[in-house]
Amino acid sequence: MSRLLGLDIGGSTTRARLVIDEQIAAEATAQSASLTAAGPDRAATALTHLLGQLPDVTGTLDAVCAGAAGVLTARDTHDLLQARLAPLTASGRVVVVDDASLILPAAGLNDGIAIVCGTGSIAVGSWQGRREWAGGWGYLLGDEGSGYWIVRSAIRALLARRADGLPAGALGACLLEATAATDLDALRGAFYRRPQPQYWAPYAPTVLDCPDPEAAKLTQEAALALSDLAVSLARRLSAADGVPIVLAGGLMAHQGLLAATVAAITTALPTSVIRPLTDPPVAGAVRLAAVAASGPA
Repeated sequence: MSRLLGLDIGGSTTRARLVIDEQIAAEATAQSASLTAAGPDRAATALTHLLGQLPDVTGTLDAVCAGAAGVLTARDTHDLLQARLAPLTASGRVVVVDDASLILPAAGLNDGIAIVCGTGSIAVGSWQGRREWAGGWGYLLGDEGSGYWIVRSAIRALLARRADGLPAGALGACLLEATAATDLDALRGAFYRRPQPQYWAPYAPTVLDCPDPEAAKLTQEAALALSDLAVSLARRLSAADGVPIVLAGGLMAHQGLLAATVAAITTALPTSVIRPLTDPPVAGAVRLAAVAASGPA
């Protein structure tokens, strides 16, 4: 009997899947348990809530894999997950990777490039035994093309319009209504009071769907930023023409941004096969847990 647990810890949401003898036994969802996105207290609380929704498996699992946003830049995330998840296993086998590293296994691929665009953005590539990352620097230093980046860019565009004596237009109306802010000053104040990504990234679809020229501009800029990640990895990996590319993350469910991203990558890497992820990333965590469980003790 195999007993595996996979966790997908994104910038906004954490998902868990318990698999026993290749059958899904339980699933659970909680807020983000990423230290970089939620902070240590909220991350620990979210993880406790997530595990509390699953059957008690303490000391029985063959292996656990957690893919966590921010693990590449925050060692504390790795330490927290190791400490909390190891007691669930009989062997101590806990694999902690960045959340983007779940995408290729979830797509059934060993080699390729995965682009993740949700609350944040990151890309990971694997080719002939080599692995490289691009992006993933977090909302303060990067995450171009991500949900947070899109909303922050939209607010900046509104402030620039006002500075130029221009009306806020449809973009202003869309964001003020969605956020329940009374005016642009109130919106800016709310952003500074709570600048963390989980508060703002959910408004990205509102921005992208807004009938304002700035929305179309931001869609193209986000798509080009994501394409740049793919191009950077293909070059650094010396990947062959036609390297498969998988698009994942919550914002890739937005058809306008998905189409623009596919078009941008096709222009830059015309021989690559580009497809959206169909299985959830947590399936990749379970597959990596299975690999760990089958490895040497």
